[in-house]
Amino acid sequence: MKHNNQRNIKIVSELMNFCYSNGGKNMTIDVKTEEDRTLIYIKSKIENLSEATLEISRKLLNAPRCHEIEEYYWNLTGDDDTDSELTLVGMMTDETCITYEDNILEIKVVRKQ
Repeated sequence: MKHNNQRNIKIVSELMNFCYSNGGKNMTIDVKTEEDRTLIYIKSKIENLSEATLEISRKLLNAPRCHEIEEYYWNLTGDDDTDSELTLVGMMTDETCITYEDNILEIKVVRKQ
């Protein structure tokens, strides 16, 4: 698949945008590229993230991966200042885990090659 690195950058950018738009501070980002997959991990301190926002984010990020959508629309992420494109990120990833405890949000996503 072409443009894997650029797609990973767009995913990281969208996840950072989500954290920032919800008051995120002190972000830690870790990207590990393995032979058969890429793991993206973001951790951010966010005071009082609502349960509703957390649930909507889980739903959007757990959208089934759709290679056809990814192929045509991945480069559109980051072009909208009003909302993050978590749905598209969900369609570009295979696995997602989101936790929020003690005002710390952790998002882990996996993209299989």
